[in-house]
Amino acid sequence: MGPWFIYWIEYVPEAKLGLELKQWFRSAIQKVMNDNPVGRRSLETMTVQDLTEFLEGYVYPEFNRRDSALLREYFHSALASANRLGGAPLYKVQRYETKAAKGFRNARLTVLAAVVIFSSLVSSLTLDRVVRKQEDLLTASATVLRESGFGVAVAFAEDIYYNYLNPPKVGGEPTSGPNADDSNELAKMNDLLPATIANNAAWGVAKAPSNLPDRLVSPVTPMVGEGEWKPTKILVNGNTAIWIARIRPDEIHTSYWATVTWFDPRLLAFQQVPGTKVPEVAGLAERSGQVPARLKQFYVAGLNGGFLMRDSQGGYEYQGVQYRPLVKGKASLVTFNDGSFDVVKWGRDTVTGSVQSIRQNMDLIVDGGVNQVESEDQSKWGWVWQGVGSGKNLVWRSAIGVRADGTMVYVIGAAMSAKSLGDVLVRAGAQRAILLDMNSAYANGFLYGPYKGGKKLDAASTRSPERFWLPSERDFIAVYAKSPAAKVD
Repeated sequence: MGPWFIYWIEYVPEAKLGLELKQWFRSAIQKVMNDNPVGRRSLETMTVQDLTEFLEGYVYPEFNRRDSALLREYFHSALASANRLGGAPLYKVQRYETKAAKGFRNARLTVLAAVVIFSSLVSSLTLDRVVRKQEDLLTASATVLRESGFGVAVAFAEDIYYNYLNPPKVGGEPTSGPNADDSNELAKMNDLLPATIANNAAWGVAKAPSNLPDRLVSPVTPMVGEGEWKPTKILVNGNTAIWIARIRPDEIHTSYWATVTWFDPRLLAFQQVPGTKVPEVAGLAERSGQVPARLKQFYVAGLNGGFLMRDSQGGYEYQGVQYRPLVKGKASLVTFNDGSFDVVKWGRDTVTGSVQSIRQNMDLIVDGGVNQVESEDQSKWGWVWQGVGSGKNLVWRSAIGVRADGTMVYVIGAAMSAKSLGDVLVRAGAQRAILLDMNSAYANGFLYGPYKGGKKLDAASTRSPERFWLPSERDFIAVYAKSPAAKVD
């Protein structure tokens, strides 16, 4: 109960309460929780009677009648909100009032009133995202709140939701095998000379394919087929250019898959595509949110980009223009005009060649082949406030790594912490890796080319492949065939 009561106040707009009153609420709620054993109660067990006993059974002389009434209304609104989000199932009541609270029934500065007013302002925007962007209700609400400047509140709400209200399952096995959604076609490997035709002169022709990595090692006893690379239908110059393998993300959450996709840069070209809204920078003219029309026939995969720029702790450069200053030491995904890519620590690693784009996002999650996640509460893995970060939350996460042979691995999974994401990247052979976007609406990748209508890299993903086929609000990485490949639909 304690964390939920303490964090829920962050959802209340400061503009509705005022800075002084919101600060008072923070300190008052903290004191009540510190002094009261109810803070250790589970949300699952709280009833209206429990709240009544809690509020009537403890007296705090420093709180006058008005303060006490406001706190009572706040605790009720927090529990009612938890009930609507799927927690506190026993707390079913429209209004909570004590005798002392009835005199303040029409008070305008209650937390409940502020939440209701603010909810009405964002509900239409949230509904629009659910319908147009196919986002689930919670993700759409979080997006609207973040874009309205309430990122800290969202971070705390997510922390509560993923750790208390909807934690991932522990143990068990996945409901489907590691290759259930993959092609049964045999891989096509052609060691002939490089191709003679280039789809785009700047990329050059496809070369002889790279060697496929070794089978991935699972952190638990593997299921049949676990860790084995399976071919996709993406062919370049007669060779399979994209492969998929799946392993469990850790030894605890064994009913989930982490999907690892391997991309061969000898056959493929990589370019970053700005979204219509993200990166949030002024003056960027090329904002269609789509791959260029002349390249769409060679477009075989789309992978999500990084966080919102204001959350990324880094900068952005596109076609020679720095729209947001690049930050020394930050993880940087670099794409070049010749279609190649790299993942570097800015200011330390050498970058040469004609740069197409540089997208920074937090710190390197893997460096020197070593997982860099020491503490999942660190701000380098996501939102942080008063020492609490989002790195420990088991959510959809994604990342791109570069292997020692220069090939790319893209990792995505539904129940991953920052640490387990880093561990899977290391198992996939990443030497350096950059953390990308997270949560179900944003961490997703798709195959195109011969896949009519597109295909999800991870079948459990909630978004449609249309995300990176139609105009996208957020930037993404487009993957192209360098030389003739299977027909693109």
